[in-house]
Amino acid sequence: SLSVKLTYTLSVHRGQVRNMATLKDITIRLKSIKNIQKITKSMKMVAAAKYARAERQLKPARVYGTGSLALYEKADIKAPEEKAAKHVIIGVTSDRGLCGAIHSAEMIDKLTLTFNRTRQAVITKELIEIISGAAAL
Repeated sequence: SLSVKLTYTLSVHRGQVRNMATLKDITIRLKSIKNIQKITKSMKMVAAAKYARAERQLKPARVYGTGSLALYEKADIKAPEEKAAKHVIIGVTSDRGLCGAIHSAEMIDKLTLTFNRTRQAVITKELIEIISGAAAL
């Protein structure tokens, strides 16, 4: 009975044991990880530079935003109440980079589905245009 249990235990462990990586495999893997780290670091630097440029461009426009906000607060202007409100949804995504095609395709699918549902429910005289990628600019 003991020899049967011992054999069973050894056969179970035999199937789960993996081969250990050789020194060459580990060296190759470490080298590829270091290369990925370099690429990631350079991508972070590019993103930081783009963000800083966008911040610099946005800084002069903030004056206009605070000025218009102050004007509306001083004038005490309230939006008129409407009985039936219409909603506009504007989706903005990137069509560049690693996920650009995915974003564009998902957006077109969702807009088409939404348009088809509303067209079936209520027939209106509105035109919905789906513009993708650089054509939108």
